Amino acid sequence: MKPAGEDDILSIVDRHFPRVHPSLLLGRGDDCAVLRPSGPLAVSTDIFVEDSHFRRRYFTPCDIGFKALAVNLSDIGAAGARPTGFSIGLTLTGREDAAWLDAFCEGMAALSRRFDLCVSGGDLSRSALLNVCITAWGELPAGLPQGLRRGVAKEGDLVILLGDIGLARLGLAVLEQTLSDPDASAAARVKALWPEACSRHLRPQPLVREGALLGRFAVEHDAGERLGLMDVSDGLARDLPRLLASPGSGLGAELFLPEQSLHSEVRTYAESRGLDAAAFALEGGEDYALACTCPQALWPDLRTCLQNASIRPLVLGQVRKGPFFLNGKLVVMKGFDHFGA
Repeated sequence: MKPAGEDDILSIVDRHFPRVHPSLLLGRGDDCAVLRPSGPLAVSTDIFVEDSHFRRRYFTPCDIGFKALAVNLSDIGAAGARPTGFSIGLTLTGREDAAWLDAFCEGMAALSRRFDLCVSGGDLSRSALLNVCITAWGELPAGLPQGLRRGVAKEGDLVILLGDIGLARLGLAVLEQTLSDPDASAAARVKALWPEACSRHLRPQPLVREGALLGRFAVEHDAGERLGLMDVSDGLARDLPRLLASPGSGLGAELFLPEQSLHSEVRTYAESRGLDAAAFALEGGEDYALACTCPQALWPDLRTCLQNASIRPLVLGQVRKGPFFLNGKLVVMKGFDHFGA
């Protein structure tokens, strides 16, 4: 059944997200919400656009809601912050019925409940394409007022990776191949053949707790100015030069990505197509792993700290002056760019 109007849509939102939350002094329903921050806030905004970031052919409404929020929470975690809330800007096309909206909200609410987030409000409009714009925020630990940042690495620092890379690129590749298949069940078959890759593309798991753990570590070790962190959204090939501020710093890295460190689905896919699995993974975006730079002297303590994380850290290599090398070969770091050729 189609919602009769905006109030019906908002009532669906209200069923999934409470209006009262400890992080809010005034919740949804007025011109503005009023937040109750305990200190500096890290804030991030991401736009999630139909046929650019997702396709209805293989994304369920629940997937769309989940991923739209997940990509923002990944940014908050990459600042070393603990996410506390978000707002939603949503343009609907008029084709979405109540069941669609309910599933969309449930996908988002599943993540919201996991991290105990408030929803302060947002905006609702109509458009030819479905668009979701999320602004999320989180509280930074005391002693880390600017959060963990890019551009603090120095020559000799280690490059650390938390999380898998390459899986989401594989998921996107195999799901896109179903677009030319008239069989409506093609996407379901691909999801069954490549379950981890498709899951990583459709519902990436933001490493929020790991990011907050690194934030607390930086405070405890007075390392806020030397521990660099960012999430890998456009591919490590594009994001690592950003983390190192390479254009200005002249820094590159000597990277080693053993094939056995990659997920078996990535290795199988690369082998079947004669691809270099490590190079394929390096250029893959949307895994929302965390890339970290760390002075070598801090690594033993950081490694001990990360034993409490659910993700095993991988030492990718070392920061060097000059270009980037992967497994001994010079590489061009180019990743994904919405506006690139």
